Amino acid sequence: MISRLSLPHPFSFDAVVRSHGWYDLPPFSYDRAEGVLTTFVDAGGEGAARITFRVRNGKLEARGDGTDARALREMVRRVFSLDLDFAAACRSLAAAPDLARSLDRRGARMLRAPSLFEDAVKMLFTTNCSWAATHGMVERLITLAGAGRNAFPSPASVAKLSSAALASRVRCGYRAKALTIFARRVASRELDLSAWEDPRLSSEDLRDAIVAEHGFGPYAAEGLMRILGRHDFFALDSWTRQQYRKFYPGRASSTDGAIARRYARFGAHRGLALWLDMTKDWHPEERPEPEVSRPK
Repeated sequence: MISRLSLPHPFSFDAVVRSHGWYDLPPFSYDRAEGVLTTFVDAGGEGAARITFRVRNGKLEARGDGTDARALREMVRRVFSLDLDFAAACRSLAAAPDLARSLDRRGARMLRAPSLFEDAVKMLFTTNCSWAATHGMVERLITLAGAGRNAFPSPASVAKLSSAALASRVRCGYRAKALTIFARRVASRELDLSAWEDPRLSSEDLRDAIVAEHGFGPYAAEGLMRILGRHDFFALDSWTRQQYRKFYPGRASSTDGAIARRYARFGAHRGLALWLDMTKDWHPEERPEPEVSRPK
């Protein structure tokens, strides 16, 4: 099955894929030279379905066997954040030329997993550990519970596992209990994750809802909100703080306050302003896809 969607403006395939580290975590894999992003999704009793994304003939194209056209279109829209509108962000950042140029080149779309459950679990696995440790935990969870040992596991498949099994086989430490509770709440529909993507929910209430889940602290909540297109908060971690002081030298003890003051003028988009600023050396020459023209 093939699905092709029109590209928004601005849009850079590579900039969205490399907007943060998800492309480096399985089941994603990225061939940058070929411009192809690949992932695997649960195909029910048929194991895992391989999905590929690329830009071709001015369209964002997805291919996947065993996936119907409607599901494939929805997947493309979610993975590339095509449902998000950044007109307000453009207005907010217009007074900062460097950030405005970065936004025009890269857009503000973050790479998302095919499901919010996968996004949330991966965010839990980034908390209080190195990237290598995160990668290992994700890889072992897929091997243990994923369809065909390729796709990210469903809430139901994780819910069947005990905290002890997750701790010993995924080696995710204290996160094992949090993962068990979270997966069982989602699998039983006690927790409806679609509520977290409801634009009618205020950012403050969304943050409170995520933090209320066992094991999800402020960093995990705010990082997940960034992926969902909510940029009211900073999702500060050691990397962000070190990166900030690389660009703006000063005392480490004053970093959080300095960040808050520097980006306060961007209001609800202050987290986006920070992220564009801190990742500016990731995409020094990015431009929107050439096939895209500006709307009149």
